[in-house]
Amino acid sequence: MRELLMILRKEFIHIWRDRITLLLVLALPIVLVLFFGFTISTEIKNAKISVLDLSNDSKSKILLNKIAASNYFQIVSYPNSESEIDFDFKNKNIKLAIIIPSNFENKLEVEKKATIQVISDVSDINVASVLNSYFRVIINDFLNENYVTNSEAATFEVITQMLYNPEMKSVYMFVPGIIALIMIIVTALMTSITLAREKETGSMRMLLITPVKKVYIIIGKIIPYMLLSFICTLLIIIISVWVFNMPVEGNLAFLLFLCFVFMLTSASFGMIISALVRTQLDAMMVTMMGLFLPTVLLSGFLFPLDNMPQLFQALAHFFPAKWFIIAIKDVMIKGSGFMEIWKYLLILFIMACILITISLIRIDKKE
Repeated sequence: MRELLMILRKEFIHIWRDRITLLLVLALPIVLVLFFGFTISTEIKNAKISVLDLSNDSKSKILLNKIAASNYFQIVSYPNSESEIDFDFKNKNIKLAIIIPSNFENKLEVEKKATIQVISDVSDINVASVLNSYFRVIINDFLNENYVTNSEAATFEVITQMLYNPEMKSVYMFVPGIIALIMIIVTALMTSITLAREKETGSMRMLLITPVKKVYIIIGKIIPYMLLSFICTLLIIIISVWVFNMPVEGNLAFLLFLCFVFMLTSASFGMIISALVRTQLDAMMVTMMGLFLPTVLLSGFLFPLDNMPQLFQALAHFFPAKWFIIAIKDVMIKGSGFMEIWKYLLILFIMACILITISLIRIDKKE
């Protein structure tokens, strides 16, 4: 028994001294509960929409007031033409647009039937489906409140136009997210583990005292994993196009350049993690908790960011996957070019530069 107590004492001392691992183990359940509790939700509130009211009569105003009074939609613009609606969609100002036809009141009162056009951005199929369901609920409430007592009740015909994903294929949503996850796993995780292993075994110290420049050592360590990640990305794109008919509306070379910039940013996150931890286990746990988990939950890949509390929406800005998924969807699905996504590329590049600089400074200090 005395020997057992001594072994237990030794292990507890080891755990206590390895503060990073202890902190990660204790923080993991808290982080998981908070992330999943606040991010996983199918409910959408205050989705930004625009309304083109060609009638502008009393009934259309009643309907618009009902839409605005709901917690589902927030009317942010009243365009004068469908071209302005297209502009709002391309600039991500709205998620849905409603077109109310002319003579709306007369059609309801006399003809007992009116047609409303709903235009949805289906690049995110989950959000589009939920918003269309919300709108139909509001339409039914409007009819029940205004025409349920009539001998011949009025009816609506809702014509839905699906932008960017008319067949509502879920692969349009999953492929960009899978590409981001693969790059995080292969590039960031393997970079952090590899560099941490070099530190843990003492090999990094030996390399740094050689005549080889430090930046060449780091580049030589991360390029193989970037190349492997790039090959995986090409395979995903090829399978998506040939098997699932995923479109690549934008320029393929520009798409691959975007993927390269994200790989560089992912590698820089791996570098900073390896510079902050001491062991391979710590590097793996920090990468999984600090990068992989936010990529799944805070990138808009599976769950819309607009549902989340403001704190989590702000936190999402600091993770590269959010900007990459927005950009790659625009290039692949909407055919966007450099002028449409330059700011996302700039954010990713600035992140990479800052993290690489800090990492190189930290490696100098610690080694």
